[in-house]
Amino acid sequence: MKGLSYQNGVLFFGSKYIGWASVKNNKPVSEVLPFNSASMLKIALNVFKAMPAWYKTIFFIWAAAVLVPPVFHSYEVTAFPELPFYTFIYFLLGTHFIFPKQLKMFHGAEHKVFSFKGVKKRRNIYRIKKANITNRYCSTNIVVMYFLTVLIFTPFFYLWYSIEQAAAIVSYSAVVFVPILHRIIQRKKMSIFRKPILGVSYAVQRRITCSHPERIHLLTAVEAYRALAEKEFPYLLKEKPKKKKEEKKMAIIDITVVPVGTESTSMSEDVAEIQKVLEMHSEKIDFQLTSMSTIVEGDLKDLFPIVQELHEIPFNRGAKRVTTNIRLDDRRDTGHESMKGKVNSVENKMN
Repeated sequence: MKGLSYQNGVLFFGSKYIGWASVKNNKPVSEVLPFNSASMLKIALNVFKAMPAWYKTIFFIWAAAVLVPPVFHSYEVTAFPELPFYTFIYFLLGTHFIFPKQLKMFHGAEHKVFSFKGVKKRRNIYRIKKANITNRYCSTNIVVMYFLTVLIFTPFFYLWYSIEQAAAIVSYSAVVFVPILHRIIQRKKMSIFRKPILGVSYAVQRRITCSHPERIHLLTAVEAYRALAEKEFPYLLKEKPKKKKEEKKMAIIDITVVPVGTESTSMSEDVAEIQKVLEMHSEKIDFQLTSMSTIVEGDLKDLFPIVQELHEIPFNRGAKRVTTNIRLDDRRDTGHESMKGKVNSVENKMN
């Protein structure tokens, strides 16, 4: 699976399908396309259309400077200056260093989805946000290697050719050989060459080509990933079964946090913040929101610090007094029965 980010979304490519998610009306919308030339043309047009006006202006001016003069020169009209075609390659690859703000954020979101080792889903969005923003297989690696190749080898060829000829030979040759070299250095035995190149590339990714994404960018990347995975890689969306030796005695608490003396009777904003905090601890606990309270399941040593954290939420939002009610169910006379298990037990007796 490979990824691609652009100004308004993220794409993930498999061998047969493409998962595509973009932002429409401030919400991520995903679709799956077959991997064929028609889909690639559709994507290319949408990606180019989404680019800012300044990029498209420079693109057409530079393309004209490369393509138009030779036509006029063939008719012996020399009033138009000519740029070598390899400079257009510089422009296309060099835009990595001047990515627009939104593209940087989508690029960062794409990388974080790749870096996150768990199941890519909305519930894990806060854990995905903490994942590494660099990617060992990112196209930035190739861009960095390309320009390093041009800078290092052009002076070498200048010993035998003019500077224009040397630049052309190296620039065109690098288009072919750099992607091949990039694949070679990914092998384990090539770490001595890979590490310094990735060191430069990671620095560029962190400071130039990527930005830390907001929630909408992460959700869009997750939706694109899941759209492709559901069609071509469904095993990637399945939770790994927990080993028996990791099972612990779990307790269940029912918690209600109520700010006292506030001007509003609504508590939805506080409840929403509670859910966000619980999502941040989703690796340790399970939780379920109900209309009257929130039920949390986990190890006691994890639950009590989390309760204290939830108790502080209204204070952080300006409340002067907070009442927190807790009911604790900690059963140790039999095997652990989860929240869902308790509900299923009652439903079975009703049948």
